Parts: sequence; C-alpha cells; structure tokens
Amino acid sequence: MDVKQAVKIAANYVSSLEGMTNEYPDADTDTKLLRDIRFAVEGTRFNEEDDTWRIEVGFSRPWDQAHSPLAGIATVPLKDNRTIKTVTIDDKTGKVLAYGGN
Repeated sequence: MDVKQAVKIAANYVSSLEGMTNEYPDADTDTKLLRDIRFAVEGTRFNEEDDTWRIEVGFSRPWDQAHSPLAGIATVPLKDNRTIKTVTIDDKTGKVLAYGGN
C-alpha cells in the first residue's frame, strides 16, 4: 500500500474508536467526527523491518480543551491539549495492529 492508503486506514480507525464516545446522527459521520475533533496527520513512516506503517495522528476531543472562567473577556488564547496517537498498520493486510500514545 502507499502512504495515502495507510493514512485513510488510520483516519477510519480513529473515527471508529473516537466515534464510540460521541453521537453523530448524520450520514457523513466519519468526516464530521474527524472535522469536529480537528483530526490531522502529524507524521508517517514505513518500517521495512516488519512491513508496517506508523501513522502519527493528532486530534482534540472536547474535553481536551482548557476552560477558563475568563474565556469570554480574556484576550489570552485557551490552551489546546491535542492528543497524539500512533496507528500501526500491517502493510500486506491493511490490518491495524496497534493504536496508542507515543
């Protein structure tokens, strides 16, 4: 597979797992969820030793956002605590082997 295929598998996997904690009734669930959590690919690499892709992804769940009682009046931006995960994918089968923190 190429890197674009590996990224699609990773995005679908993140959407599937993270979507279990949210309700998105529209037909385009995966795209909406990924947009809502501000999903982004942070890095990709292929490991030739074990024929796996490691796709680093970042996203920000609603509870990852820092809340301030002064948010309405302060000009200081709130801290964005992005979650970074690595999705490990078998190159031959496309199966996700691991999903976890770095």
